[in-house]
Amino acid sequence: MLVAGGAPVLAADFGGIKDMGGGVAVPVPAPAPVPTFDADSDWYIGLGIGANISQSATIRDSDINMPVKDGDNIGASPTFGLTFGRYITPSLRAEIAIDYSPDERLTNNGTLKYTTMGEPGTGYRNQDYGVLRQDSAKLSRTTALFNLLYDIPTGTRFTPYIGGGVGFTWRRMRRGYSESASCNPSLEFPDMVCNPGLPTDAQSASFSGSTSKNQFDFAAAVQAGVAYNITDQIIWDNGWQMLWEGNAISTTAPSISGDNTIVYKDAILQQFRSGIRIKFD
Repeated sequence: MLVAGGAPVLAADFGGIKDMGGGVAVPVPAPAPVPTFDADSDWYIGLGIGANISQSATIRDSDINMPVKDGDNIGASPTFGLTFGRYITPSLRAEIAIDYSPDERLTNNGTLKYTTMGEPGTGYRNQDYGVLRQDSAKLSRTTALFNLLYDIPTGTRFTPYIGGGVGFTWRRMRRGYSESASCNPSLEFPDMVCNPGLPTDAQSASFSGSTSKNQFDFAAAVQAGVAYNITDQIIWDNGWQMLWEGNAISTTAPSISGDNTIVYKDAILQQFRSGIRIKFD
C-alpha cells in the first residue's frame, strides 16, 4: 500500500518520464538550448581585423604631370578595430568603435620624367626644363564612431544586425619628395636646350624634403553583418561598413613649376571586418 500510494508522487518528481508499457520508464528528450539575453552580461568588448576593400575619392594635383592615383584605384589596405558597447535592450545595443588604417599610397611608385615650364612669376617662365621627380604621398586614418545597432532575433545562434553611427576621422598625410630639373641636355632629355642668355644658376634646380599634415573631420557610417553565438559570452562578428569622410586634406611641396599641391577629398570607403565580441558583467 505504501508503494502504491507513493507512485504518483514519484511520477510527479520525474515529470519528464512516460510509461511506455511493460513498466519501463523512458525519459523525454530535452529541447536544444537556444541563446537568450543575459541581463547580467550586457556590456561587451570587441576586437576585429579587416580591410578597406575599396574606396572612392577625389585625388587631384595642381600639376597635371604628377603621378597621383585614380581615386577609385587605391587598392585594399588593412584595418584594425576596437569596440566597447552595451546592450540597451535584448536587441538594441550602443557602442564606441575605434578603427585604424595604416598608410595608403596616393601616388604611383617610380621616378617621374617629364618636361615642364619654368616657375611662374619669374623671368624664366617660358624656359623648358627636363624634370626627374620622385614623390611619395601616403594617407593613414583613425576613426572613432558612436554606433547604434539592432540585432534581428532568429531563435538560433545566428543573429543578423544593421546599424549606423557618427563621429570623426583623424587623417594624417605624409609626403616625401625629390626633384632634379635642368635646361641642360642629359641622357634622359637629350634635346633639352635653354635660352643662351639664361644665367648659370637658373639652368638647373633641385628640391627635396618631406611634409606631414594631421587633420580632424566629421565621419559617418552604416553597418550590416551577421553574428554567431559561440557561447553565451563569446560572439563571432562578421560585418560590412560603408564609411564617409567629410572635408578635404592636402599637402604642398615645391617644384620647378611652383608649389605642388595634392588634395584628397570626398572619400567613401567599403570595409569588411571579422572579430570577437566578449560579454561581461
